Amino acid sequence: MKGSGWPIKRTVFLCVLAIVFVAALCRGIHLDTSFFSLFPEYSALSGVEKKISRNTSSSVYIFAEGDDFAAAKNGAESFYVAFKDSDVFKSLTLYQDAGAFDELKTFLFEHRYQLIDDETLALLEEGKADTVAKAALSQVYSPFSFADLTHLDKDPFLLTGKNLAKYASQGAGNMFLKEGCLASESDGKWYVMIRGAVTDSALSFSKKNGIGKVYEKIKLLEKDNPAVSYFCSGVPFHSYESSSKAMKEISWITGVSLALVAMIIFFAFRSLLPMLISVVNITVSLLFGLAVALIFYGKINALALVFGTTLIGVSIDYSIHWFVNREKIFRSLTINCISTEVSWCLLMLAPFPLLRQIALFSAAGLLCSYMIVRLVYPLFTGPALNQADERLHTPSGHLFRMAGILVIAICLIAPAVSGIRIKNNIRGMYTMSDRLMEWEKKASGVLGLGSTGEYFIVAGRGPQELLGQEEQLAAALEKEKKAGMLGGYTAITSYVPSMAKQARSYQAASLLLQRSHAQLKALGFGSAAAGQFEQDYKNNAGRMVALNAAPSFMQESIDTLYLGKVGDAYYSVVFPIQVKNSEALKSLADGKHVFFMSKIKDIEQELDHLTKIALSFILASYLLVFPVLFVVYRKGALRIALVPVAVILGSLAFVSACGGVDLFACSGIVLIFGLGLDYLVYGLEKKTGKATLLSFITTELSFGALALSSFVPAHVFGLTVCVGLALAYLLSCLINRS
Repeated sequence: MKGSGWPIKRTVFLCVLAIVFVAALCRGIHLDTSFFSLFPEYSALSGVEKKISRNTSSSVYIFAEGDDFAAAKNGAESFYVAFKDSDVFKSLTLYQDAGAFDELKTFLFEHRYQLIDDETLALLEEGKADTVAKAALSQVYSPFSFADLTHLDKDPFLLTGKNLAKYASQGAGNMFLKEGCLASESDGKWYVMIRGAVTDSALSFSKKNGIGKVYEKIKLLEKDNPAVSYFCSGVPFHSYESSSKAMKEISWITGVSLALVAMIIFFAFRSLLPMLISVVNITVSLLFGLAVALIFYGKINALALVFGTTLIGVSIDYSIHWFVNREKIFRSLTINCISTEVSWCLLMLAPFPLLRQIALFSAAGLLCSYMIVRLVYPLFTGPALNQADERLHTPSGHLFRMAGILVIAICLIAPAVSGIRIKNNIRGMYTMSDRLMEWEKKASGVLGLGSTGEYFIVAGRGPQELLGQEEQLAAALEKEKKAGMLGGYTAITSYVPSMAKQARSYQAASLLLQRSHAQLKALGFGSAAAGQFEQDYKNNAGRMVALNAAPSFMQESIDTLYLGKVGDAYYSVVFPIQVKNSEALKSLADGKHVFFMSKIKDIEQELDHLTKIALSFILASYLLVFPVLFVVYRKGALRIALVPVAVILGSLAFVSACGGVDLFACSGIVLIFGLGLDYLVYGLEKKTGKATLLSFITTELSFGALALSSFVPAHVFGLTVCVGLALAYLLSCLINRS
């Protein structure tokens, strides 16, 4: 302990720790389980994209499968009864009860003149009212007709019935309405679908809650009724499984890393004290990093914690070198802390929330670890390594110098030979479980929707202009549908047309007045019915349907598609189904009112852009750190200049040869720069080679554990750092021994 200022510094540090931990607890510990948090913002319409993700990310489909319709329906009803009043789903729909179905029929009847279907509207505008009338008569008198004839005197052309089936199965793909349920038959199997939206709290990691509870209930239902099986589809299932998997990996990566590091320190120092102090340091640093991230972001992505476990290997270096060299190491530790913090701080500038969280978590934790070593460790005394061998000298200094130059030359030349290929593969970032893969395949086959992650965003200065633009797009999509380029589409205007189209529809319906006498007579009504029909038509004038005035059956879908006002414009989303030719659809976007979004391609392009930014961060790190090191180590300036460049280029060559430089590999190389300098600095400070070797081993163990992660970005990040640090350590040994 040195000077009277030390107790004050410790007190201030402990107060800061206490304030941060209390602030984090007051804010609450919240984990972000959103599947979409994996991806950066990738378009100028990022605000609109967030709304789309928010609207669609809670939607789920649950299917009951049976050998016949009755079995499938009974299975669906069992699931529905189990969850209809639970806190797992904020909405759950199996069938329309009498009230809801009657509400839909009443709505369509009241607005039958404004909501005429496109086929009938086209016939009327072509003056083919007779065709419409004959089709209605054919349906009424057909022995196989299921038309609703309740209001036949007021709806003799069956305008209500033509819309009812369309609206009831809208957005359901191959599913059709049967006994009030959405059902489908394929390959001798019957499927009944339940549509729902999960609550925000449903994505829990506990199997007793949320999606985990759904899995458990499905297992019990299948056990009780072997004739029925279930499968599910939707983003919440992917978010739950990926996040749960991440939490399991955090547990084993942290546990294995801590255990191995503790064992190494114990055997190195032959004492429990260094091991216990180091473990406490790591634990406090991890908690501090988590607390700071929670304070700044409100919640932290579970996958960011997977990356954060690398803090174990980084912070343990400080403990090892302090126990070996005591206060003599403080200058080296300070310089190394600065170089690593610069790397993390630069990554905080990346326009990628997940990467910023990882960087803040790690930077805060590393700073905490450094401060603990600097302020708290001097209170303890304990055994140290044998320091008789301050450096591992060899008689062949010239040989080592030549070997070092050769390795550096290879590293500098390798990228030019192999080339540096930037390649981000979004599909490779996440691997779904075998169960989910099978479920999604079955759901895709049953629904027949064939989603490819491509959709349109439509913009307008107001809601009605928006709907007008959407109707123009819908007309173009209809042409592509007839040409076989897509199977269909889902849009707001499939439910509620613009006011202008509703007015067109009402005007076109006036042609039916000319056929009403003959139509009603053919249906067995007297002449008075025709007068009532005409009066009813006039009374219906002005009954326009607003976006928020649809029945609940339709409003749920409208609310998903309508994004409302974002900035100065109003937006909606249109989802094409079973796309055969993306380029044909892309040509329909004008870039002003209609935007074509190809999610996977757009994200990959943005990741490529971010990778180039991260490469510039490496240069920025070099330019920021090198002047400081040059001032401190003038004689070693050449070594400091060459080795990081060789390590960076060698690492780039390695990841390029393994498939391409993606954002996470590049982020790992940014970190390699900061960590790799440590070995050079320790060598220039002439600290014990045993301590440097020990710190290298523990750091490699930490990142090596991360390299075993099944989460591909974490695996790439960990492997890249492992290889880069090994190269940095090798070069530092060769150069320093020379």
